[in-house]
Amino acid sequence: MKVLSMKPGEQSENDDEMDLINSEFESLVAGLNLDQSSPRTYLDELEDFARSENSEIYQPPVVRRGIHGTFTHILKSISRWWNKPNRNDGDGAVV
Repeated sequence: MKVLSMKPGEQSENDDEMDLINSEFESLVAGLNLDQSSPRTYLDELEDFARSENSEIYQPPVVRRGIHGTFTHILKSISRWWNKPNRNDGDGAVV
């Protein structure tokens, strides 16, 4: 690592470059609006987005069955799966 030793009052080659960078930065910052009195914040926008996303998701109705209804539903599901069309024994599913 090269250490530059400069006497006070001397200008290095990098000073002009740093002045240019600083002036560009100041011109960018001057164009920013730092007003914090906005009625809506980023978190408000995120909450609205989450609310709209949740309203678009389909929520199937909850089916309430008793013990007999649950057991019957399980048997029907298994028989539908077992008797499905295009049943291929080589599909890797094993009961």
